[in-house]
Amino acid sequence: MSKSAFLTPSQGAVPCLLTTWETTETELYYWLVKQTADESVAADLLQETFLKALQQQRSFCDIDNQKAWLYRVARNLLVDSQRREGKRSHIDISDIELVCEEVETPTVDKLCQCLPKALNKLSTRDRAIITECDLLGCSQQQFAKQHQLTLTATKSRIQRARTKLRDVLLKQCHIVLDEQQKVSSFHPDEH
Repeated sequence: MSKSAFLTPSQGAVPCLLTTWETTETELYYWLVKQTADESVAADLLQETFLKALQQQRSFCDIDNQKAWLYRVARNLLVDSQRREGKRSHIDISDIELVCEEVETPTVDKLCQCLPKALNKLSTRDRAIITECDLLGCSQQQFAKQHQLTLTATKSRIQRARTKLRDVLLKQCHIVLDEQQKVSSFHPDEH
């Protein structure tokens, strides 16, 4: 895979996009291959991801964690693709850590390294609804239908699960909030 297969710099790609793409493209492609088990589908999703980044034009340069943004876009495109085909989305949660590897990221972005461990501390039921609705983009209405629940029951269940996840994150990651109740620092448990 090469950016030149999609667009050359003379066709309008901004330098910050090309630099980030060059360092992320291969890793993102293999992640997509792992998720889809189909190289041609992965290549199509990779191309769509690049085009979405290209649509950002110069504002792409203002994105704090460009690599994480590319992974998020690719993941969303993957989920949309699987929905169109009627497949259930099964994206490996441990891969979320891939987008957290940037050294210079805001504190709240770095917090995602705590997420997989925190999710594992939740019950299977709570972990499932958080994973499907919040991480994989399944609508609450779709989740309710898939699990034979009412929409009201689903909304209650996800709110309880989010509260439990928040409590686990606060305790496990030793989160410190600032005056505006935003994360200012954290210190994850090592065990």
